[in-house]
Amino acid sequence: MNQQSVTLKDKVVLITDVGTNSGMHTALFCAGQQASLILNCPDEIDASLKSKLLSLNNQVFFTNFDVSVYKNGELLIETIIDKYQKLDSLVNTPNFCINKSLENIEADEFYDSLRLGLKSTFIVTKFACSLMRKQGFGSITNMTSDAGLGVENAIGYSATSEGTIGMTRTVARDMSKYGVICNAIAVSDFESAAVLASSFCLDSMQSITGRTFGTQDGSIFVYQEPRPIDTISKWGGFEIEDLESIIPTTIEKTLSDN
Repeated sequence: MNQQSVTLKDKVVLITDVGTNSGMHTALFCAGQQASLILNCPDEIDASLKSKLLSLNNQVFFTNFDVSVYKNGELLIETIIDKYQKLDSLVNTPNFCINKSLENIEADEFYDSLRLGLKSTFIVTKFACSLMRKQGFGSITNMTSDAGLGVENAIGYSATSEGTIGMTRTVARDMSKYGVICNAIAVSDFESAAVLASSFCLDSMQSITGRTFGTQDGSIFVYQEPRPIDTISKWGGFEIEDLESIIPTTIEKTLSDN
C-alpha cells in the first residue's frame, strides 16, 4: 500500500525575502507543495522566478515591504490576517551577507548587517508571534549561517548569525506555552534547508523547538546546544596566578577528550 504524499495544501506560509537564495528555494518548494504563499521581497521579484512560482501554484500573493522598518512588519502581518485569517509558518530569509573584516568594515556597513539580518527577523517575528499566540499554533524558522561560530573577514555576518540563533532560542522558550515553535537553520545547502523549513509546520513536528540545524551537501545535521564541558573550582576563589596555569591546561585536556 502506497503512503499518501504529504503536502502543505492547507498551510499558509510567509517568506520574508524571496530574493535571497534561501527564500527562493523555500518558495519554490512550498509552491510545489501547494501551500498558500505570501512572498515578500523589498526589491522587485525576478520576472522568471515569479512566472515559475505561479506556474506551480495559483495561491501565491506577492508583497514588497522593507521589513527592517518596524511599521512595515505590522502591515505585512495585517495583510496576511486580512487575506487568510491565519499564519501557519513564518520563514525569515534575510539578506545580510556583508563579508568584511573588523579592520575593513565601516560602522554603517556593520549596522546594515544587523538591520537587514537581525532587526528584520526580530520585527516580523514579533508581529507574527502576536498572531500565532492568538491562534494557538505556528512555526517560525530563521535562516542563518554557521558564521556565528566565528569566521574570518565577516564580522557583521558573524554577529548577525549568532544573534539570530540566540533570538531563536529565546523565542522558542517564550512562545512554547502558546503552541508556537521556533528553530534556526544554518544554511549551506539551500534545497535541503527549504524542505526542512517547510516540514516544521507539519503537526508531527510541533515538539521540535529552540533547535539549530545545519544543511550541507544534501545532509541535515543538528547542532548541540551550548552547555558547560568542564568545571574549574577552588575554595576561596581564584587568584590570577592560578588561572595562568589552570585555564590552558583545562582547555588542552578538554580538546583532547573531545
